[in-house]
Amino acid sequence: MEIMTELTPRDDIKKKVSEILKRVDRLIRAGELDQAIREIIQAKEVDPKNVYIFAYEERLTYLRNEHEKHIKDEQTRKEAEEAARVRDEEARRLADVELERLKQEEVRRQETVRKQQEARKQEAKQAEVHRPETRPPEIIKPPVEPKEGRTGESALSLEELERELREAEAELRRKEEETKRQAATKTIQSDRLVKYKNELLKAWEDGTLTPFEEMQLVELKAKYGITAEEHARLTKEAQLESYLQAFRQSWSSGSITPDRASELSDLRTRFQITPEESDRLEAEILWEVRSEAHPTTLAIVDDDIKFLKVVSETLRESKYNVRSFSTSDDAFKYLKENKPDLIISDINLETSTMGGFSFYEKVRELDHLHNIPFIFLSGLTDEVLIRTGKELGVDDYVTKPFSDETLLATIRGKLKRFRKLSEMANKKK
Repeated sequence: MEIMTELTPRDDIKKKVSEILKRVDRLIRAGELDQAIREIIQAKEVDPKNVYIFAYEERLTYLRNEHEKHIKDEQTRKEAEEAARVRDEEARRLADVELERLKQEEVRRQETVRKQQEARKQEAKQAEVHRPETRPPEIIKPPVEPKEGRTGESALSLEELERELREAEAELRRKEEETKRQAATKTIQSDRLVKYKNELLKAWEDGTLTPFEEMQLVELKAKYGITAEEHARLTKEAQLESYLQAFRQSWSSGSITPDRASELSDLRTRFQITPEESDRLEAEILWEVRSEAHPTTLAIVDDDIKFLKVVSETLRESKYNVRSFSTSDDAFKYLKENKPDLIISDINLETSTMGGFSFYEKVRELDHLHNIPFIFLSGLTDEVLIRTGKELGVDDYVTKPFSDETLLATIRGKLKRFRKLSEMANKKK
């Protein structure tokens, strides 16, 4: 007799969630994102703490944003095409109006010439009637055919007028086609240069090119028809922009300072920057750093390098002085000697010896950072993690994905509250 194993309630929940997530996966592959989101909502109702559900939810959020961006780009393209069509129609309309004006002017000119010829004929007849009989008859010369471009003497033939009109129409069409061709050529030229520049920026992102990257660029150079001059110019732009970005990040993290010549020299060598170029670019960064007397300094820690780069740039655009670190170990070395105005850290730091919670506790042991605002980041909306962070005394908790506005509002709120508390403490003293 076969023995049936009865499922526990928890096993039953897992089974239901698994079935829902299978449907979600199929819907994602089919591109039915709205239905997939509804399925995720149903899964969260079944098991609110299942981490796989939140992983799918983050994936759907990313795909939804990409889909909306694609729709927006497509709409922009259609609007540009419609604007170009309207411009072309307006150009053709103006050309037709001009052609019609020329036709009417020619008709009026011919009518004027015809009337003048009729008047001369009448004068000749009258002179013939009143001429004395003894005088020999006056020989009237035929009217002289007018030269092209002269008016008031004789009209062009109908064939010549039609020929001129056809030539004018052909010239207008030729100019219109030439304008379109030049615009299309300019667009294609600009597009290929932008694409090649983007590939150069990717290749130079981390410095000197590898043989594989050089080989790829040779192929792309041929593919996009890049000339030697264009290649040299775009390469230098990519080197300078990449060096500027690397220098800004290194300066912000504290790994490069004006008195550490070896690190600066290594950075210049990596990006093949001349001393003159580096002096100019580094001066720009130093000017940014010194533009504010007392800039607000934020320390941020996250082992996702791309995410760290994006968030750091967002905070710098909001005029914060940002120190970014990919490990809690590097961040702790900096914090032992420095005092930022606020600390932001991811909870799950897989590449560090200290996880988020351990890092927080170590920071709080430092006397000069005992009361500095501390914000946790995480990609999991797990109530247990949130509760643990709050029990430790963390000031706030922001879950990924989040908007720039949400993060900036949280930072501003915590800084404002900390400053008020500091003012109150100083008054009591």
